[in-house]
Amino acid sequence: MPQWGCDDQSVNVVSGGSADAAFIVEMARHVCVIEDWPLPDSGDEDVQSVLPSRDDMSLIAVDDRGDNVGAVWTFCHQPPLLTGTDGSPLPEIAIAVVPGRRGVGIGGVLLDEMFTRATGTFTALSLNVHQRNPARHLYERKGFQLAGQGRGALGLAMVRALP
Repeated sequence: MPQWGCDDQSVNVVSGGSADAAFIVEMARHVCVIEDWPLPDSGDEDVQSVLPSRDDMSLIAVDDRGDNVGAVWTFCHQPPLLTGTDGSPLPEIAIAVVPGRRGVGIGGVLLDEMFTRATGTFTALSLNVHQRNPARHLYERKGFQLAGQGRGALGLAMVRALP
């Protein structure tokens, strides 16, 4: 279990499983909200559309107290956000950190571990981010590049190649 330091705390990143389903749904609600808007319901169509399937990769950040503090996962959306040079859909990722724990490095730790685990399985990862989402700067620092229009009028599609 990889352990990473985030400011004054350590975070373990573990593979998500069926016991983490409720936490993933809660994180998906955060993925689907525009900053300062109310969270959508767990049954909302947008929330349901970003949930991982059993075949997708999901990772959970767990703090020293054993609390889940963030998650990142792959999922397949129809239609796909981006396609590769061969026309095949690129896997999309969703990532969220619990409110109150943002801005201390947990998102970066989750992305780094996703890149490590996804290398050799995928050639690239994509994501959709709202223009106003401050996490956009994290994604750029972690190697994501603007790839075009994302979902919605203010969505940006980003892509990161994997070795």
